[in-house]
Amino acid sequence: MILKRMLAAVAGTALLCSALPAGALAMDRPEVEKIVREYLLANPEILNEMIAELQKREEASSAKQAKDGIASNHDAIYNDGYSYVAGNPNGDVTLVEFFDYHCGYCKKVRPEVVQLLKDDSGVRLVLKEFPILGKVSEEAARAAIASLNQGGDHYWNFHQAMLAEDSLDSAGIYEIAANQGLDVERLKKDMADPSVQQKIDKNRELAKSIGIDGTPAFIMGDKLAPGAMSLEDMKAMIEAQRSGG
Repeated sequence: MILKRMLAAVAGTALLCSALPAGALAMDRPEVEKIVREYLLANPEILNEMIAELQKREEASSAKQAKDGIASNHDAIYNDGYSYVAGNPNGDVTLVEFFDYHCGYCKKVRPEVVQLLKDDSGVRLVLKEFPILGKVSEEAARAAIASLNQGGDHYWNFHQAMLAEDSLDSAGIYEIAANQGLDVERLKKDMADPSVQQKIDKNRELAKSIGIDGTPAFIMGDKLAPGAMSLEDMKAMIEAQRSGG
């Protein structure tokens, strides 16, 4: 908030200077700064107005970037050929989730996502590993992608188990894998395949083009919904998509 206020003050200074009469621009810098300072002190409420306007512009810019990014990367988002698809592969609506196995909010929203698939048989869920929280996140993402070589059911169960773990570490990844019936030695070998890292890199490039910089992030249709969503919000998003909204 302090930073935003500082930015707003800078923006206000530029705005006020641009609004000064042409002759005033010839004044010394200290004189101009004195006028601006006196104005801001006399009208401090303008800071809130500036902050609101900055946020409005930032949100509009982010929404446009997301919409343009989704439009230009449609196939990579919805049908990349390597991301795991949960729910109904032939569902009438597709929900895409970018997530990180170390992300607390991703863990929090996991039961909501699972319940959504139980409640709505028409949902196709595309899961995209997007590790952004360090080495454990990266290792978990590589393990999850590599687990697909041992079958989709293994991946889904492994995925759920890692997200359900409150404190995931490197050793825990392989303990969970073994508990889910995965061949751990094969898993580690498959994780070293360059194609695994390439998939993660593609997801990162895709996220960047859309403007995703945090997890979880959901996409449906041409809309991006960053942050954890409630089950009710997910269902509302799906209803809007089905009705053409």
